[in-house]
Amino acid sequence: MNSLVKRLITAALLIPVVIWLVLYSTDITFLSVLSVIVFIGAYEWASLSGIKNRLLKALYSVTCLLIAVASVYLSTESHQLIMYLMLGFWLITVAMLITIPNVLMGVNANVVTLSLLGAVIISSTWLSLYLLRISFTDGNSLLMYLLLLIWIADSGAYFAGRAFGKHKLAPAISPGKSIEGVLGGLIACFIFSYFALEYIGYSSSVVFLAISLTVAFVSVYGDLFESLMKRKAGVKDSGSILPGHGGVLDRLDSLIAAGPFFVACLYLFVHQL
Repeated sequence: MNSLVKRLITAALLIPVVIWLVLYSTDITFLSVLSVIVFIGAYEWASLSGIKNRLLKALYSVTCLLIAVASVYLSTESHQLIMYLMLGFWLITVAMLITIPNVLMGVNANVVTLSLLGAVIISSTWLSLYLLRISFTDGNSLLMYLLLLIWIADSGAYFAGRAFGKHKLAPAISPGKSIEGVLGGLIACFIFSYFALEYIGYSSSVVFLAISLTVAFVSVYGDLFESLMKRKAGVKDSGSILPGHGGVLDRLDSLIAAGPFFVACLYLFVHQL
């Protein structure tokens, strides 16, 4: 069975579960499953960071999860500040991935630096998804919209890249990604967003449409950032728990950037919608 078939079968099994979890599950069920996913993702990040000992990787995962859960008890203003800081982080990261990918490939960060970076990224991702579903009106629909946006950006980029891809996006980091693929993904997201916005109450909002396309673009570089981590660690996938997809981080890669970025944009611009 080739990789694409495995990928499609895994997606077909997981997508209905994710839809139920996001739209219909109780808050405690959603947060429990999200915590398990983040725990596994943190474990994989520990491996990419260079932590070899299984016990240390497990302790690292627990620490990341505790940081994430503890952040729930911060004030609303603190939540906003964290999301704004992560928006700034991802804007800088995207700019560096666009302009100096080869330089980033040559940077040798130690285990401690990579571990701390992972703790910040993973815990802020957990917090962003928590805030999106729990704190916003129609949060279930907004979270489902974000996930669909990312899936469509990823699928559109994959098929457009295979059909038209000639100019590499960042060959030193991920040879398979192309500029044509990214454009194809963004076009697919524009079409999806244009018709989907009325179902979540923003049909007349040019601002929300612009936010959606920006988030889709940033999600590509969340994927590329994780590819950078894997390339530097000398591995193809972050794990093997999902047949055809690799590890949990390989499925969260776009979301680690898109989640905090989307929530920060909602905090910044929702009053205009």
